[in-house]
Amino acid sequence: MKKRFTLCLMTIFSIFLSFSAENIPAAIRALHPDGESIDFAFTETKVMPKIKKTTVKQGTMHFVAPDDLRVDYTDPAGDYMLITKEKFEVQKKGRVQNFNIKNPERRMGLYRSTLLLCMSGDVEKVANINEASAEYKTVGGRYVCTITAKHASAREIASLVLEYDTKSGRLLRMVITEGNDNYTTYEVK
Repeated sequence: MKKRFTLCLMTIFSIFLSFSAENIPAAIRALHPDGESIDFAFTETKVMPKIKKTTVKQGTMHFVAPDDLRVDYTDPAGDYMLITKEKFEVQKKGRVQNFNIKNPERRMGLYRSTLLLCMSGDVEKVANINEASAEYKTVGGRYVCTITAKHASAREIASLVLEYDTKSGRLLRMVITEGNDNYTTYEVK
């Protein structure tokens, strides 16, 4: 009798966890209204294990849904990233680069869309456009979403780990791992 009761409890618990995990993407998306505006300070840590190099940058982000993102680095000062409906521009060490985003399936167009969708909390769409699988769980007060691409070349996104606050839906941490094993972690201060 005890074994049956324990087995029954474990089955109910696993069904609950499965049901709960399936609802996480919808819960995150529901916390992000159209036209929302978000401002926050962050730290960016990029690790390149093969050449044993780590860089740390700091700055502020301003996001207006669905497709305006401005990243201004305070360290190093003057560097920035600007994403709009028509533009993807990056300034690094005084040099400005404009990326072609006309084809959303090309690398920089896909990267642009991925960043904007992560900020908007549309995790299912992030997985879909990156041809990836997604796993969801709740840890502490965070929704943790792990998105793993089925195929990724050296400079493409191989995986993403997104951590959202369960109450506000705010993106607190994002880890982008490239196919060459370099990874960048963004953490909200």
